[in-house]
Amino acid sequence: MIDDLVLVLMAGAVGALVGLTGVGGGAVMTPALILLFGVSPVTAVATDLVFALVTKIVSGVIHNKAGVVDWTALKKMWLGSLPGVALGVFAVVFLFVENLTALTVLLTLLLIVTALSMLKPKPHIQANRMSRAGTAAGGLFIGFSVATTSVGAGALGMVLLRSLLGDEDSRRLVGTDVVHAIPLALLAGLSYGFAGLIDWNLLVILLTGSVPGVIFGSLLVRKINTEILRRIVGLVLILAAAGIGAKAFGLA
Repeated sequence: MIDDLVLVLMAGAVGALVGLTGVGGGAVMTPALILLFGVSPVTAVATDLVFALVTKIVSGVIHNKAGVVDWTALKKMWLGSLPGVALGVFAVVFLFVENLTALTVLLTLLLIVTALSMLKPKPHIQANRMSRAGTAAGGLFIGFSVATTSVGAGALGMVLLRSLLGDEDSRRLVGTDVVHAIPLALLAGLSYGFAGLIDWNLLVILLTGSVPGVIFGSLLVRKINTEILRRIVGLVLILAAAGIGAKAFGLA
């Protein structure tokens, strides 16, 4: 009962992060499930994808109503990210289910990349600095990352969006980033559901906290300096990467 309450509170905090920054659905929740609650990496990834799907749908509706979603940029990103998800699902179902060490090593590396993308100082970026092919390639990597580790749609998606949209309107970036993740999580989540990799009881507990949390965060995004919050999350991800890496190599 106590563990369930902790999970609900943690999911609420992660939901608020998603609403505020677009980041947290996978980058924070997956390591937390593995390190703090002993969930199997494959189950954590699969369950977290459906958790992120529902959480980001709620947030995406709010951001879309606010008129801050750029659908043109989304179409360019999905050209690469959706095929990337298909490749990632294949890798998990046919490779990583039998090799959890490889999955945890990949998760560690992606957490480090994600953390660095959030901690790196960002000079002003002009819009439309990425070619169509470059956007598709970036989307392919993000889709593969999301499907294999549930990490990447938020922070790595934000990096790609900054090249497409510039960085003058943080609300537009967050709203578009949130919506970009929805079909990725849907495709991967459905695949893992059919493969029997999702813990449905755990999912219900997480959504109990995340849905009100993401509503709160999405409504508060206008009033919070999200860049400071992103840097704090980046530091947390460095610690999470260290923990996951230690677990992968039998040091914890």
